[in-house]
Amino acid sequence: MNDPAIRLCTCTPACASALAAIGAQTFTETFSSCNTEEDMREYLAHNFTPELLLKELSCPLSEFYTAEAEGETAAYIKLNFGSAQTENFPGLAEVQRLYVLKKYKRAGLGTALMRQAERRARESGAAGLWLGVWEHNYPAQAFYQRQGFVRIGQHPFVLGEDVQTDLILCKRFD
Repeated sequence: MNDPAIRLCTCTPACASALAAIGAQTFTETFSSCNTEEDMREYLAHNFTPELLLKELSCPLSEFYTAEAEGETAAYIKLNFGSAQTENFPGLAEVQRLYVLKKYKRAGLGTALMRQAERRARESGAAGLWLGVWEHNYPAQAFYQRQGFVRIGQHPFVLGEDVQTDLILCKRFD
């Protein structure tokens, strides 16, 4: 994708507050209708603070990239390598998060960020990418399928008091 209206940027620690805000907004837009207010509040309070994002941005085995559209930071991706991954899939890199603000979905931002993740994973010598996606997030599953991901397993995802299931998807490079 070479859409001049989309600008990709590498994140620095100065991006922590913006990433926390995008993460919290996107997570709320996507999942609040399917979860209790208490579970959402607890999850957001523990997972989308500027302090936590600053710590994650400081990890040398994690990379963050934002996508800007219409002059606004509208999406981001977090890529983990080696021991920074949330699970051990030797030879693969992890896409831990891909968040796109609702008003920018289907505008090419997710695809641009996935291409960046694939490029960086290939450069690092990874044989592919893996990620987790909620079993009931059908639009995201369809997006990942279009990107070449296939299901290889599942694992639990805890949101507040609710234990949910994430599907594990993988895209191996040729």
